[in-house]
Amino acid sequence: MKRKRNRFCLVYMLVLFVVLGMLYYVQIRNEQKHEAENVNMVYQMLGELQKGVSYEQVAADVLKGNENQDALEEGLRILAEYGYDKDYHSVFSKRTNAYAKKLAVVYLMIYLLFLVWGYIFLRLIKKNREAEYQKLGNILERFHNGEYDFLAENMKEELESSVYMRLESLGKKLELNEQRMAVEKEETKALVTDLSHQLKTPVASIKMCFQLLEDENLQPEERKEFLNRLGEQILHLEGLLEALVNISRMETGMIEIRKEMTGIFNTVVQAVNQVYMKAEDKGIEIVIDTDNGEIENLSLAHDVKWTKEAVVNVLENAVKYSPADSTIQIIMKKQIHFLRIEIKDEGIGIKKEEINRIFQRFYRGKHEVIRQAEGSGVGLYLARKILEEQGGNITVVLPVGNKQVKGSTFAIMLPLKSDSLSPSKAGYC
Repeated sequence: MKRKRNRFCLVYMLVLFVVLGMLYYVQIRNEQKHEAENVNMVYQMLGELQKGVSYEQVAADVLKGNENQDALEEGLRILAEYGYDKDYHSVFSKRTNAYAKKLAVVYLMIYLLFLVWGYIFLRLIKKNREAEYQKLGNILERFHNGEYDFLAENMKEELESSVYMRLESLGKKLELNEQRMAVEKEETKALVTDLSHQLKTPVASIKMCFQLLEDENLQPEERKEFLNRLGEQILHLEGLLEALVNISRMETGMIEIRKEMTGIFNTVVQAVNQVYMKAEDKGIEIVIDTDNGEIENLSLAHDVKWTKEAVVNVLENAVKYSPADSTIQIIMKKQIHFLRIEIKDEGIGIKKEEINRIFQRFYRGKHEVIRQAEGSGVGLYLARKILEEQGGNITVVLPVGNKQVKGSTFAIMLPLKSDSLSPSKAGYC
């Protein structure tokens, strides 16, 4: 920066010197031209008088600017006889030399004045720049201290500058990032707390069963019962760990959603087949209902594996919280932009105040049946994440008015058209 400033000063001094020098040269040349005209006028007047031209005619020729080359040469010849020629300094040349000296002093003063003005101007620029740097430094220092509203409060006039506008934008981004980091920190703490709570129960049950099985006096029937309980808790722990791994992979972007154009009806059938045995054990019938045969042949862009996982999570809840010998109905409807998949059960239903919470991670309802059943509270959360990554969503269908409806209904929406089939990584932005 200093080298550039020095180079600018040298260029400024040189350009100023050249410009003033050219102006000085032009003025001196004009003065010399006037000097030559005056001398030639004297020559011509003398030559015309020598030739007998009247004084009135000589004066008229001078005033009119009429040139008479013969008279001019005659006048020069006459003056040469008295010791004066073209190389001799006349009173006009002396006056021109004096004028040239005075003009040189004037231009020198102007040059020095411009140099002083340029120096003062550069000093002001430097001072203003240092002041700007100081302001920028103060802004960055306040950013460092977490004060991101400094620009909005104290830099109103400077906001016209693009630099300050960009700094204001940067401050807002930093503030948003800090807020997001704070939220993520709280979510991480909540996740650790939830994990601890979710793992504590099965681990404690496994530990208790193991301690009881170490008792040599335990009856065979009791030993078998505790072994069964141990196996159930191990399966529960295994399922919980698998769900936690999926959550972790989903939220860190390790799961890739790979869409492909394939039949959505077959994906739903695969999900039903996966929960069929659990439904069969309770005598629950699962019925798939479509508007027409078009749904069975409908292809749309979706990830078969993870879409099936989302549907399975909803169906497993329906089977788990529905009474024996009931029916689960799956209704598939094609709408303008979305395919709607409704899953209706005849179970315990969902309280209105819990509808906005059931899709939260690790949330389990307050119903006694839910408390007694095994579960981790992550199924619906994962289902929502999977569907949202594909441009869809899942909601709870509320009954119209005050009508009491048995069971609950979940509506899954998947877009009929997709902008891209390229894989995308799931997770937060």
